[in-house]
Amino acid sequence: MGVFNGIEIMFFFLGVLSTLGVLGILMVIKKFNAKWPVIALLSMGVSLILFSFAWSVSSILEKEHQAANMGLLFFGLPGIIFMGMAWKKLSQKPIVKMETQ
Repeated sequence: MGVFNGIEIMFFFLGVLSTLGVLGILMVIKKFNAKWPVIALLSMGVSLILFSFAWSVSSILEKEHQAANMGLLFFGLPGIIFMGMAWKKLSQKPIVKMETQ
């Protein structure tokens, strides 16, 4: 297989994906002027998705395919849900209170 085996390649891609995740969060903060709940949801979502990727790749390398599937289900799905909740909070229109006379 050469110099690199599966674990080194996984850690390389984890570094690339985590850098892209942090840059994406910083872009959302700058573009949408996001508040702390959105930043927290995005951070948890990105962290869970990266963890599910690492869990699944390492489980596949150890030939534990059911553990890889369960890792994607139990860690990846909440990460996607958290990111969806953050997107929902970002896309909401601000509530404007109308004063009655």
